[in-house]
Amino acid sequence: MAKIDKAALDHIAELSKLSFTDEETEKMIDQMSNIITFMDTIREIDIQYDDAKDNNQIAYARLREDKAGESFPTEKLLQNAHTGGDGDCYVLPKMME
Repeated sequence: MAKIDKAALDHIAELSKLSFTDEETEKMIDQMSNIITFMDTIREIDIQYDDAKDNNQIAYARLREDKAGESFPTEKLLQNAHTGGDGDCYVLPKMME
């Protein structure tokens, strides 16, 4: 199991502008060591991307052909949009207070 040392944790805490009590320091060393061990375990897994197997469930023959069509008139698309006083902008509903 990889173990982070106190000096490394103190350096990380300083960079992060964090401070820990002695009890919190020990807890953080254990937690960060567990994270490093977990990441080392993930690194050992052999994962290779195979483009031939990606999206193999799509039946391309059943997809429709992509055809260009007539666009909607701009006036029709914007008929329900609320414009500002001068008409150069659109008013959107307030999302946050």
